[in-house]
Amino acid sequence: MRTFLVAVFVFFVLVAQASAGAARSAAPQAAGDPVNGGTVYVRPNTSCSNCHGIDAVGGWGPDLAGRGITVAQATKAIREPMWRMPAFVPSQLSEKDIRDMVAYWNSLPEAQAIGEWRTTIPADAPAAQQLAVNIVGCGQCHGATLSTPRHGAAEVGGDFEWFKNMVYDHATVMPEKWDLRDANADGPLRPRGRVRMGNYTTRRLPEDKLREIWDWMNEIGLLVPVSARLTEGPAAAAGTTYTLDVANNALPPKGWTAEDVTISLNVPAGTKVVSATGAGYQGVNGEAGDVAVWRVPRLGPKDGQQFTITLAGTPAGDAVPRGTVGWAKPTATEDALVNFALRRAGGR
Repeated sequence: MRTFLVAVFVFFVLVAQASAGAARSAAPQAAGDPVNGGTVYVRPNTSCSNCHGIDAVGGWGPDLAGRGITVAQATKAIREPMWRMPAFVPSQLSEKDIRDMVAYWNSLPEAQAIGEWRTTIPADAPAAQQLAVNIVGCGQCHGATLSTPRHGAAEVGGDFEWFKNMVYDHATVMPEKWDLRDANADGPLRPRGRVRMGNYTTRRLPEDKLREIWDWMNEIGLLVPVSARLTEGPAAAAGTTYTLDVANNALPPKGWTAEDVTISLNVPAGTKVVSATGAGYQGVNGEAGDVAVWRVPRLGPKDGQQFTITLAGTPAGDAVPRGTVGWAKPTATEDALVNFALRRAGGR
């Protein structure tokens, strides 16, 4: 009799537990916030829209708008994707982020046509470039020539092992790179956002294919991370003085050096050069319009140079001083010039 009562008790406990579990399964999931989901979805918060399109209408990646996607489906696809998409860990996209994005997608009307790819390349592009842009999708975030990782590699003197780690363990390695950059900064840097690229696996992107992409990046040339910023001083009787700061943002000790650097500033029509300062000033070249030129033998990691130029007169139309920075070595066949221009109020 006692055995029977124990068995009955255990039976009812199991039934109660099963009922509670079923109730939990049947309970509605917490509703997501579509407004926050839209904020999370678009740049610069994540790079989702680069592949899946503005308003989630699709592009290189499938459309998501109005498809009735569930939180469970989205979570599975984000954490354990089956196609070319990298996997995103909770530090990049939390459960709430996913829930809110699902609410955002499902608040949108279904796409009537798939959106265009963000980055396209010619049909006769090199095989490795087609692999990077058309098949793996790297170019949808990094551009047709993968300028971002080419800058990143030269910034730290990265080799293929560095590139592999950056691709296969990006969520961990990218913050480490930010820490290294902060440790070498002369002043406070802007706060970092979330790590926007996920982690690829060798199953979805085999190492031999990654090597093809790396070799092509080196063939067209890694890029020294040179920056240029032009600012305007107050107008004076002699003219307006502009200050140009040029820097190599590579990190010592392995970051790359730019050699034989040429800085060219186009003088707007209606103005003329009154004076200029800074090492290596070559004067004004008038053969192809008025261009003020400086030559600098080298810019090593964390090196910077400052130049000034005073212009008299009134620029024709709405023209502003603008120009380029280039270097002879290391050579690059793509993206080898850094463009700069005076930014006016409002971002122009």
